[in-house]
Amino acid sequence: MKVKTKITLGLVFLFSVIVVLGIITIHYLNLLTNQNQNLLRENYQSLEYTHELLNSLNDIRNSFEPDDNSRVTLNKVDFKLQSSIARFEESLEKQRGVSKEEGEIQLVNEVQNEFEALKEYLEVTRTKDYYFEKLLPVLEDLSLNIDQIYRLNEQTINHRTQMAEATADRVIYTVAGIIVFCILIAFSFMVRFPSYVAEPVDKFSTAIDKMSQGDYSARVDIDTRDEFGKLGLAFNDMASRMDEFERLNLSKLMTEKKRMETMIQKISEGIIGLDAEFNVLFINPFAKKLLGISRQKIKGLSAKDLSLQNPIFQNTIQDLLESSITSDRRYTRNKLIKGNLDNKTAYFIRKVIITYADSDDDHELNGYMIMLKNITEYKEMDQAKTNFIATVSHELKTPISAIKMSLRLLKDQRLGRLEEEQEEMVESIESETNRLLNITQELLNATEMEGGEIKLNLEPTRPEDIVEEAIDSVITLAEDRNVIIEKEVDSNLPNILVDEDKVTWVLVNFLTNSIKYSPVGSRVDIKVTYDQEFIEFSVKDQGTGIPEEHQKRIFDRYYRIPGSGGKGTGLGLSISKELINKMGGKIGLESNPGKGARFYFRLFETSVNEVPLNKRA
Repeated sequence: MKVKTKITLGLVFLFSVIVVLGIITIHYLNLLTNQNQNLLRENYQSLEYTHELLNSLNDIRNSFEPDDNSRVTLNKVDFKLQSSIARFEESLEKQRGVSKEEGEIQLVNEVQNEFEALKEYLEVTRTKDYYFEKLLPVLEDLSLNIDQIYRLNEQTINHRTQMAEATADRVIYTVAGIIVFCILIAFSFMVRFPSYVAEPVDKFSTAIDKMSQGDYSARVDIDTRDEFGKLGLAFNDMASRMDEFERLNLSKLMTEKKRMETMIQKISEGIIGLDAEFNVLFINPFAKKLLGISRQKIKGLSAKDLSLQNPIFQNTIQDLLESSITSDRRYTRNKLIKGNLDNKTAYFIRKVIITYADSDDDHELNGYMIMLKNITEYKEMDQAKTNFIATVSHELKTPISAIKMSLRLLKDQRLGRLEEEQEEMVESIESETNRLLNITQELLNATEMEGGEIKLNLEPTRPEDIVEEAIDSVITLAEDRNVIIEKEVDSNLPNILVDEDKVTWVLVNFLTNSIKYSPVGSRVDIKVTYDQEFIEFSVKDQGTGIPEEHQKRIFDRYYRIPGSGGKGTGLGLSISKELINKMGGKIGLESNPGKGARFYFRLFETSVNEVPLNKRA
């Protein structure tokens, strides 16, 4: 039977009990009411009629009066007698109509017979002797019979009262019994029905809780044939399938786990696993070798404690520890680590992969996986390249200087005047020689930076001198391209503690690029402003500008904008950024396509305030 059907039948049963209880109660109340009504109507009427009979009988008795002229005779009051007889007969007829009991009917008949005899005596009664000997005994008999009728009615009233009381008691007991029965039935229904519904739900809830905790062996024991029973069978079938699926998945997971462990152990790169509390989960032999860790049992140890005993491992995870303490930011930047491998200096790149408990939620951290890639070979090749470039660049400077000296001698008119074509050839050679010298200098600067060997000659310097020297270096190029250089320098600028040559070189690089990419007859603005916290040098041109997609990479080494048509190496802006950063400054670019570009660098308050006041001019 379905649950819905059971609920419906239960509610119908309760409704039926309520209806039956109401019908029985109404029936007994009507029965009791009818009995009481009959009791009041019939018996009280009978009492009234008997009382009227007695009154009429007394009036008959009083209808005879003694004669004042005679001591023997009586005077009869006819009109009073006839009225009393009529009232007696009328009351007797009414009494006969309400008499129902057999004894009462018999008494009424006797009264009727005696009254007939009384009427005959009334016709002949004239003397006192006849009145007392004949008439008065008949009146006494009538009075006794009427009293018997009265007492019989009283007895009937008492009997019916007792019957009404018995009926009322029976109604009370019957209704009380029915109410108790209905209460028991309702209580049983109230107790059993919720448990009938709630017990299967509790079983399902318990089983689901167990399954949510990974216990797929949980089952639901429901033997009914209703919806709960069907649902229990379906649930148990689903649980069995999930248990079987879990066992298969667990077996696959264990196989994959062993496979991954084997790969981690055999891979030729260092791999370290840490949990969210920086406890070591695993570390492969290659990582131990790179970091110089000799301990065999390292799983479960705190990486923080291990880093205190191993400087190389401390360098590997120090920034991770600091970022986890000082902020919520998760540190993922790659880092160059220097260590030892096979008793030689080795270099490797540390990469960090942050794992989370939920792939869609990056708030609950699960741990870190650190990968160490050996780049010693590439580092050695890069160093060899750097050394080669530095050697070649250094060696090229000598013949380039000799060429420039020869060009100056050729241009000296004291040695002879050159023809026009010869002068053009000399200027072309000089231009290419200068370009070659600039490239050589850029390569030397780049190699110095890569090797960390760049040295700064910091001296108090006037910003005005830097601007003047930079403009003097590019004035010829500007005149050749018919470009006007406008300068705007704030007054009362403080001296700054910088490497004058390096800052001038950066400013010259800005001016050179602006002149090259400016239209003929345009203007290049150079400005120097002081903002209490920093001094800003900026160069703005009126060229085509730099597309937004190239602005982020414009300061990368060897990067050149596609289609720009320039002949540079792509190192100038990269070197400029390195130099300014080395001096604690900031370099940047602002550009809108079609509206030119503005390059700037700022030397902050530290560079300004480090200059003694007595050296500022």
